[in-house]
Amino acid sequence: MPVVTYESLILLDPTKVSSDAEGVKNQIHHILERHGAVILVSRPWDYNHKLAYPIAKQKKGAFHIVYYTLDSSKQKEVERDFALQEGLILRQLTLKVNPKWQDIILGVAREDTANGFAVRGMRDEVAVSSDPLSVGSYGEGMPAGLDDAAPPREREGRSSRGRRGEAADKPE
Repeated sequence: MPVVTYESLILLDPTKVSSDAEGVKNQIHHILERHGAVILVSRPWDYNHKLAYPIAKQKKGAFHIVYYTLDSSKQKEVERDFALQEGLILRQLTLKVNPKWQDIILGVAREDTANGFAVRGMRDEVAVSSDPLSVGSYGEGMPAGLDDAAPPREREGRSSRGRRGEAADKPE
């Protein structure tokens, strides 16, 4: 099976992280290395984040992000082991890193300390052009959804409704 680079964002129990952050990090690394993963970057993302809703009776969470390479056939086993760590790992999300972006994402992840480091790294790659219509256009390598220069969607004849259902834009 092919070796793939993965990104895992792990939501941890903040009480466990505050008491032993290095031990929690080592436990995550141990799970990954037990399945043959090679850890490329591992760092805290946000260690005291208020959650939108309680998860396992926790109102705050500690995020940790890990980039690693692993045989793709073993990824389900890693996710199962993450799920078995009920007292430590509240949630986890694992994504495959697109090989096109791999060097950029890993480079920025090693150097930057802000929360939005991966997205900022992708935006920095887009070359600045003298043509204002081509800067950040979808055909130049910027993934859809990350382009700030994209034109807003047109309304296509839809009218917004007021509180009681009457049209807000009434014809005169």
